Amino acid sequence: MKNFDIARLRLHNQRLSTTTFKNPGDVVGWFGAVQSQDYAGAKWALGQRIQNATDAAIDQLFNEGKILRTHVMRPTWHFVTPANIRWMLELTAPRVHAANTFMYRKLELDKAVFRRSNAALQRHYKVENS
Repeated sequence: MKNFDIARLRLHNQRLSTTTFKNPGDVVGWFGAVQSQDYAGAKWALGQRIQNATDAAIDQLFNEGKILRTHVMRPTWHFVTPANIRWMLELTAPRVHAANTFMYRKLELDKAVFRRSNAALQRHYKVENS
C-alpha cells in the first residue's frame, strides 16, 4: 500500500474527508469517545466532522448534556454520549480506581467518604430533577 492510499484511508476512517454527521453527539457516538483534555481542541475535532458546525452550537449541546465530558477511560477528559456513559464507567472504573488508589489514600478518601458523597450527589440530583 502506498503512502497516499494510507493517508486517504485514514482521512476517510476518521471521517475528515467526508461526513454524514449532523451534530456533535453523532460524532462522539460513532467514535465511542473523543479525547477532550484540551476542550477547545476537542470542540474543533468535533466541528471538523460536522458541516456548518459552530463553536456556540457545540457549547450549547455540551451545556444541555447531549455530550458529556468525563474521566471515563483514564484520568484524562473524554467526550462521551449519555447513552454510553454508564456501561463505559462500569467497564473502566476498576482500572481507574486502581490507578487512583495512592491518591485516595493520600487524600483520606475511603469507602465511607465515597458513600456519603454519592448519597449527597443523589439527593441533590433528585431535588434538581423534581
